[in-house]
Amino acid sequence: MIRKVLIGIAASTPFIAPIITHAETLFVVPTSTASQALAYVTGTLGDAGFLTVLVVAAGIPLVFYVAKQLIGLIPKARGRR
Repeated sequence: MIRKVLIGIAASTPFIAPIITHAETLFVVPTSTASQALAYVTGTLGDAGFLTVLVVAAGIPLVFYVAKQLIGLIPKARGRR
């Protein structure tokens, strides 16, 4: 549907028509790019230092959330005696 709209726009404007017509060749991606990117991500996630930073970054807000929930379980005093 988007392609039909773009072709309709390209037909009405002569300067956009060559860009839309040859849009398939604007971005050439080699087939090995996906495997290289996956290898990079796997290598980064396999690094012990990165995993430590990731666990600490996720753990700090989690500790505050759990503490807030635990404090919420304590009943409030009705009045001072």
